[in-house]
Amino acid sequence: MGKASRNKHLKRQQAANLEQYGGVKLSEALINISEPYSYEELSLDDYKKLIMMTIAAWNIANHPEEKRAEQLLGFLKSLRGLKDEMDLDLEAALNDPDNPPASIAMVQVIYALMRRKLELYPNDNRIITDFKFTGTANDGHLSVSSIIPSRQIH
Repeated sequence: MGKASRNKHLKRQQAANLEQYGGVKLSEALINISEPYSYEELSLDDYKKLIMMTIAAWNIANHPEEKRAEQLLGFLKSLRGLKDEMDLDLEAALNDPDNPPASIAMVQVIYALMRRKLELYPNDNRIITDFKFTGTANDGHLSVSSIIPSRQIH
């Protein structure tokens, strides 16, 4: 099979996969889910962080409900320096629940993003493997790579 034939076959396969998910591109879904937390004054770096949190929320939400807390903890532990900060912030949050520290607020945002994913795209089981954002926070292009699991995540 030549390069042109492979590309044509790949485009047909992508179109069929997209049809399976109501024609919704993952990049559009992520932007839609993160919309309540996106505002014009966000820097490019902060917008990328928001997209990364949305991707984490998407992937965690695709796990069975009983495994989501474990997955969220795994994600949080993978963030450098956050574990020690979380211990201190948890104590601060208990002492002043109306003014949570940044790390606790981040967990709240990820949880809210997970709820939005489950409300808006409950049957979309694609797992996001990578993303690339080019441009500015207000005028950019988001590209997303994903895999389609052959069965439910366990």
